[in-house]
Amino acid sequence: MRGLPLIAALALGGCAGAVAGFMPGQTVRAGGDSFTVTIDGNHAVARNFATGVRNQDRLHANAQEAIHLASGCAIASFAQEPGVNTYRARLDCA
Repeated sequence: MRGLPLIAALALGGCAGAVAGFMPGQTVRAGGDSFTVTIDGNHAVARNFATGVRNQDRLHANAQEAIHLASGCAIASFAQEPGVNTYRARLDCA
């Protein structure tokens, strides 16, 4: 029983850590935030689970930068999925 708080703390600490090792795609750091970015043709998805629901304006801007860094392309359109830190972009790689 004495080790239970330590086990619980370690388990919950994993929820706050980066998911880079668990999500497909490449890990990209932008503006102090880490994103996992996947690219499929002219579409990209950036995910950030470590930061939570706070600082949405910052995350919105940093997700666009992460997608640009990962793809090397301009972003033609960009949107956040409601309620989660998942961002989808259509790329303009011309």
